[in-house]
Amino acid sequence: MNGDAITLMIVRALFPHWSITLDGAGVWRAIGRMVLSASDVDGLLAMLHAADPEAARRAVELLEEAS
Repeated sequence: MNGDAITLMIVRALFPHWSITLDGAGVWRAIGRMVLSASDVDGLLAMLHAADPEAARRAVELLEEAS
């Protein structure tokens, strides 16, 4: 399993109410109340934070609990 596949699994787990995909051209997408797309995962995470701050807050809490 490559790094993108692992990252995809993690982002999906952190944002379960969004459908997160990575296409063959390297475009990251999140589909929820709106459709977001970015050329890298950092950009997608920034968009998810802006679009769904509550989900982003929960994701941070999950990561803090795991560490």
